[in-house]
Amino acid sequence: MDTKEKVRYWLNSAESDLDASQALFNNKNYLQMSFFCHLTIEKSLKAYHWLRVQYEPAYTHNLIKLAKDNGLFQLLSEEQKEFIASLIPLNIKGRYPDDQDTILTNLSPDDFKGILNKTREFIAWIKKYIAE
Repeated sequence: MDTKEKVRYWLNSAESDLDASQALFNNKNYLQMSFFCHLTIEKSLKAYHWLRVQYEPAYTHNLIKLAKDNGLFQLLSEEQKEFIASLIPLNIKGRYPDDQDTILTNLSPDDFKGILNKTREFIAWIKKYIAE
């Protein structure tokens, strides 16, 4: 695959994960929705990485590291930085039973809706940079 194909692959995959996030939210599968929101952001960062850096991004799920590695971090607002940082524990801790209970106790359906909406906003925002 050339660079353009890799950008397209990651972006298409991110958009597919965003669609899955919506379906999971609709079915009240909030932990899974959060995981797919994380994937959406991660894959959009990898698309941007291929566009700007043009080599394989780090094999990590740390959204902050990915954003720093590709130079996007400095373009993020404080709210965006806080948002992607808040997704990291949902990706990792959301896999373990004790942590799942804690997450579900501490976050309401409205909180999860906010995560989905911010994910949707983030991908729309990053697509503008990818389109340039």
